[in-house]
Amino acid sequence: LRGLASSAIDVSDGLLADLGHLLEARGFGAKLALEKLPVSTELLALSGQEEAWRLALTGGDDYELCFTIPAPRAAEAEARLQAAGCPAACIGAIEAISGIHCVDRKGTPREYPRPGHRHF
Repeated sequence: LRGLASSAIDVSDGLLADLGHLLEARGFGAKLALEKLPVSTELLALSGQEEAWRLALTGGDDYELCFTIPAPRAAEAEARLQAAGCPAACIGAIEAISGIHCVDRKGTPREYPRPGHRHF
């Protein structure tokens, strides 16, 4: 990601919480496409789609990276990560409007009031 990512954060307190920290520091917002969240078939089978999305967004201890890449360089980043054997998924886009806006396949907004672990 060196030279490609414009920002990055580890996801240990939940995707919404940690992405929120990154966005707050940069003064932006994001729109997340829920259907693009990487969830396992096992999780889907055990919990169903709605709960799988909630867990993917708010569960902690993922120890993955959430990063932003300028759109014109996304293909290059994807190729580099694939060559390194590191799976990655584009789950949304940065917006000028603050906050994180989650939408389902139909574009319907979804709310997740508890974004993840809070230390204090």
